[in-house]
Amino acid sequence: SRRKIHLKRKIDSLEGDRDLFVQVLEILRNGGVTRVHSLLQLIRSNASLEELQLFCEDKLNATSTLDSTVDEVRLSDEFVVKIPRRVLNIKRLADQPVFRVPAIPWTRITDDDHFVSHLISIYFTWRYPCFPCLDQNLFIRDMKTAKLSSQFCSPFLVNAILADSCAYSDFAEAYEVPNDPSTRGLHFYKEAKRCFEQEDGHSTIATVQGLAVLSTWYDPFVFQLLYDLEVLMMRFSACLMGKDRRGWIYQGQLAYAAKELECTLRTVSSGSLTEASDIRRVIELTLWGLYNMTIASAFAYQKPPLIEKPSRPCPPSTHDNDDPLWHPYPHDNDGLQAHYMCYFHSLSDLTAIVDDWCTLLFDGFTKPPPNEIQDMEIKVRKRLAVWEKSLRTCLRIETGRVILPHVLCLHMYYHNICITISELAKAADHGAENQHRGPQESSLSSARHIAGLMELHRSSWGIDMFPACYIHWIAVSMFTLMGQLDVLANQEAFINLCVAAKVASRRWPLARGTLRTVQITAKRLGVKLPPETDTLFLDFEKEIWEPKGRNGLSSLYPNFAVLTGSLRNEAVEMDKFLEKEDSLEALDLAEDDEMIS
Repeated sequence: SRRKIHLKRKIDSLEGDRDLFVQVLEILRNGGVTRVHSLLQLIRSNASLEELQLFCEDKLNATSTLDSTVDEVRLSDEFVVKIPRRVLNIKRLADQPVFRVPAIPWTRITDDDHFVSHLISIYFTWRYPCFPCLDQNLFIRDMKTAKLSSQFCSPFLVNAILADSCAYSDFAEAYEVPNDPSTRGLHFYKEAKRCFEQEDGHSTIATVQGLAVLSTWYDPFVFQLLYDLEVLMMRFSACLMGKDRRGWIYQGQLAYAAKELECTLRTVSSGSLTEASDIRRVIELTLWGLYNMTIASAFAYQKPPLIEKPSRPCPPSTHDNDDPLWHPYPHDNDGLQAHYMCYFHSLSDLTAIVDDWCTLLFDGFTKPPPNEIQDMEIKVRKRLAVWEKSLRTCLRIETGRVILPHVLCLHMYYHNICITISELAKAADHGAENQHRGPQESSLSSARHIAGLMELHRSSWGIDMFPACYIHWIAVSMFTLMGQLDVLANQEAFINLCVAAKVASRRWPLARGTLRTVQITAKRLGVKLPPETDTLFLDFEKEIWEPKGRNGLSSLYPNFAVLTGSLRNEAVEMDKFLEKEDSLEALDLAEDDEMIS
């Protein structure tokens, strides 16, 4: 019966809490200084019991398996893994990568220069521009030299990038297991892990950059970093691969690596003034890139900021034509002025605004009072208005201009911020007598703007390829529009976003889970979705989600409807929300079987 199931779950929960208490005591009693500090930082960030449980388990497991892991890596040094070359098709024969780089000596997975060049070109087209954390020119320059002693390229960084890029690739070699989407890039991820373990705790520019790439990519990543003669075991995971529950816990540890990099490289001696200037610029770009990425994650996951604003200045922007060109690869078109540094400066300014919001809402043990949140919303809105007005011409959305994907991303991010602060401020004031409809209307307007920007991307660059960070902007917009689907403009925007979300669900598990969450949330709220989406969701259930669609999904990604109070008495985390739905469906099926028998 349901009552017995409920009691059993309660008992299991209490036993789990006791085990967690014992594990926390064990770490506090016997753990090193760094390990204890990491645990305390996690507790002070208002982590859930589940997050603390994962942290404790990872620490204990990492300690017991360290020696065997290192031995395994040493034994496998001479073994070269190669994926078989596939039969060439017309599409591949016509493929012309933007960058021509060697596979050897950077990876053992393949010696196919064309395939590696393909993945590197994809990375700098669709992934890198939105949240850059390395210097494209210097990385490509060093990769072309094929010298392992290069300053700005390493096997670890290269394999991290290749693993990330596989999600965007339709080449058969992008899969570790043929035709299994869940194994995209897994072979390169394993190679990146091996390369990191061989670095033996040295923190270099390329090491920190590689960790930044993997922090948004895949399953728990174990690595060692030496602090005060202690080996600090950490893990990183990919939010986009739908395994961010563990990954979020350890993403904050990247801040330690960044601080060590900043401290140790201040006194680096270089052979020339040019080299010293390059190192300083790349460090600044890396630190600000990490800041932008981490704050964006904190805002999306409603968590406290895990990295401070860099003390070093943001790299200068002169609005000249020295930036690399952006090519719409894999399409064979001319390069366009990207204005990367103009973009980077505007993104960093926007990040500082978001940082202040996250610090107020999520950085304490208690939630601030509604009036304080609403005052902060007003201040943030004023700063956002100033930010938007100060955008350079190259970053504006204007009729007749070609708008590059990362510029579209910047504007989507801006509108996503507007939606989130409005809806959270409104939710905080839910019990007040006088509620203003302004935030809700402004949120709907921003959601329609995001749908319009997505449509602009489709008309300019197609729907099959777009930056993965679009997924979050799309999800928030869909949840927002869901509340007013009786308005035709909102219906049209919702339909367009559904199409984009379904495309993304074929590449990223997070997008798959998001679309399923939207579908279930609509059912729970009694919202009738536009009939134009009926076929889309039927195909999604049959071809993409399937009976085991939730398998392997461990995501803290929040259900925006639960977050803002539209849907109550439900788990806010995606994986728990979907797990409950699966349990209810299984229970209903069991009861139906009993009635039949």
